[in-house]
Amino acid sequence: MCALALLSAAGLAVVLLRQTQLSVRLEKLDAQLWDVSERALVGLPSEVAATHTDQQGAKPEERHHSRSKRSRGPQGPPQDDEQQDMMMMMMTYSMVPVRVLVDLCNSTKGVCLTGPPGPPGLPGLNGMPGFNGTDGVPGQKGEAGVEGRRGRRGPAGEKGDPGEKGDPGEQGSPGEKGETSNDVILEECIIKSLINPRNITKMTTTFGAWMQDAALQDDERIWVAEHFSGQVVKEYQSIASLQNDSSNTIDIKKFFQGCGHTVHNGSIYYHIAGTFKIGKFDLRTRKLYTLAIENTLYHNLSYLLHNSKTYFKLAVDENGLWLIFASGTDESIMVARLNERTFSVASFINTTYPRTKAGNAFIACGLLYVTDAKDAKVTYAFDLLKGKAVNVSVDLRSSNGVLAMLSYSPRDRHLYIWDSNYVKTYDVHFLSDD
Repeated sequence: MCALALLSAAGLAVVLLRQTQLSVRLEKLDAQLWDVSERALVGLPSEVAATHTDQQGAKPEERHHSRSKRSRGPQGPPQDDEQQDMMMMMMTYSMVPVRVLVDLCNSTKGVCLTGPPGPPGLPGLNGMPGFNGTDGVPGQKGEAGVEGRRGRRGPAGEKGDPGEKGDPGEQGSPGEKGETSNDVILEECIIKSLINPRNITKMTTTFGAWMQDAALQDDERIWVAEHFSGQVVKEYQSIASLQNDSSNTIDIKKFFQGCGHTVHNGSIYYHIAGTFKIGKFDLRTRKLYTLAIENTLYHNLSYLLHNSKTYFKLAVDENGLWLIFASGTDESIMVARLNERTFSVASFINTTYPRTKAGNAFIACGLLYVTDAKDAKVTYAFDLLKGKAVNVSVDLRSSNGVLAMLSYSPRDRHLYIWDSNYVKTYDVHFLSDD
C-alpha cells in the first residue's frame, strides 16, 4: 500500500510538471500567431504582389495584356480601367495563402466573415490506443443509503406437503382447578317446604321490614324500617337488642316507599318514594347513590305488591342482588339483575306473570317465588337463570292478617317475615336437602 501511494504521488507530480510546460508553450505559440496575424494585415498588398510575380514570371506589360485578354474573354467587349483594376484585386486576393487567413480569423476571435463551406475532406487516420493506466487504491466503503420503499407482496406460494406426524410429547402436569360460576346449579334447588316457624318479637306497627346483611357472616346487626313510608331506619346490634328495643336511628336522606328494602354488603337498598329510582345508602360513608329504572309502575297506587304497598322489591340470594318490579307496558312482573359494584342493571328478565295475581315475592337460589293474592301459599316460581317457569306449590301461613314483608337470606337459608305485627323466621327446605 505504501509503494502504491508513492507511485501515485510521483505520477501526479509528473503530470503537474507536464501541464506547466504545456501552458508555457501554448502562451508562446499564441504570441507568435498574434505577431503573424499583424504582419499579414500590414504586408498583405506587398505579399500578394510578390506572390503574383513569382508565380507568373512575366513583365508588367505582359501581365497587363494578359489581364486584358482574360477580362474580355474570347468575344467580350473591352472593359474600362476601373473594372479591370477591380478584377485584378479579386483575383489577387484569391491567391492569399490559406494559413494567413486562418491565423487572421483566429486572432480576431471571429471578426472575419466566413465563406460557404468547402467540400468535405478525407478522413484522417485514427491514432493508436493509449496504454491502460495503473488501477488506483479502492476507496473507503460509503455509508448505507436510505432504505427504499417496500415492494408489493408477491403471490402466495404453493402449499407444501404435510410433514410426518411427530412423536407424542410427555404428559404435562395437571392444571389448576378452575373457578366455579357465580350462578348456582339449580338441579333440585327448588323449595319443597317452609318449616319451623319462629316468632322473634312483636312490633308496634302493622307494616315494616327487618333485615340482616347476608354478605357479612359475623355481623349480628339488624335494621328495621317501620311503616311503608319514612326517612329513618333503626339499627340494632343483635336480636337481643331488637327484643329490648335498644337501637340507633339512621337518616337515609330520602323517603322510602313500601316494605321491599334489603341490606347487602354494608348498604341499605330502597325505593325512593314518588320516583322510579332506587337508592343505595352506604352505612359507612353515609353517602346516597341512585339508580333510575325506566318504564315502570311507581306511583298512583299501581303497586307491584298491593298487600304491602310496595312498588319495588329488593332481594338477595346466592347469586347476588336483584330487583323485582312491574312493567309499565303490560304490568307483568319484571326482574332486573343488578351489578353491585357499579350499581347498574346487568340484565332484565320478563316473567310474563301478571302483578295482580301476586301477594308477595322473594328470590332464593336463582328462582323467583310468588305467593297468591292472600299470601297463604307459594303458587308460582320462575327460573331466572334459565328463563322458564317452574311448577311449585308450598304452604306458607293462614290467610288471616297482613303479610307486609317476605325475604330470603342466603346467609342462614331462612325466610324472614313481617306478619301481623310479628317478625318471624322459617327454615327453607329444598328438594336437595332430602
